[in-house]
Amino acid sequence: MALMSWLRRLAERHDPEGAKKTLTHRETTPREDELRAVLAADPNDEDAFDALVEIVRERADEGTQPDPLIAEPVDPQVRQNHAVWALAEELAGQPRAWLPLIVLARLSLGSDHEAAMRRLSLACERETTGLALTHAVAMLRDAGASAEAIAFGVAHWELASRDVEAGREVVLAALESGRVAEARRLLDSLLESSGSPRLDDVEDLVAYAEKEQQA
Repeated sequence: MALMSWLRRLAERHDPEGAKKTLTHRETTPREDELRAVLAADPNDEDAFDALVEIVRERADEGTQPDPLIAEPVDPQVRQNHAVWALAEELAGQPRAWLPLIVLARLSLGSDHEAAMRRLSLACERETTGLALTHAVAMLRDAGASAEAIAFGVAHWELASRDVEAGREVVLAALESGRVAEARRLLDSLLESSGSPRLDDVEDLVAYAEKEQQA
């Protein structure tokens, strides 16, 4: 998932109010207009979203300057997060949008955990094949929130059982949390419903964890 490559770089710090501030007044480029048109048609186009995120982050860097009230430069990472927040918030207003909700959840996970989890739940309501759940659980794992990843995955297990990758993420989260028995139970449930060979590597990990636990 290309999205996760830069989601991993998002800082925990975030000021939702600050995200609403105008960052720069530079005119949009034809490339930016093109990407916005793609996202207007499909707000979950990952490639277009990734590309536009890089543009708004670069623009945020250009707008970094000292705060006149404190005479100190604004943290570039904070400005970048504000820019990404503004973009995701704009796109999340579309009824079909789920990817922007996951981005908003990642940005707010450290400052407003409950709101972040609500955004993830809404994303999974809007996208019912399991793709949004895969992204949501992977994001929580990457954020070091394995316990939340398990709870969220189990709460949406009907979706997870439909999508091998979503189920895989939940099982891996259980292993990361040291909950080997739960990982086995979840994996067996997945194997029963899918029998996918794509789970062979996860089965090996669970078996190894069980062996280590018994040693």
